[in-house]
Amino acid sequence: MPLGPGVRYRVKTTKTGKKVRLAFRGNKVIEAKNLKTGETHTPEEFAADRRRRRKKRSQGWEDLL
Repeated sequence: MPLGPGVRYRVKTTKTGKKVRLAFRGNKVIEAKNLKTGETHTPEEFAADRRRRRKKRSQGWEDLL
């Protein structure tokens, strides 16, 4: 399904050899799709990943105090 005007697509191969199609709007990745399985990573999932990373980083910071 097209993501609208102004979206560019690039296909990248990961370190493990998987091919992933990245959809960019500006400089931000808005969707990632595994080309072999068809699994899609959506903007909501990217946001959840960012929150998870921030939480993990902040937990490590408390140990330093």
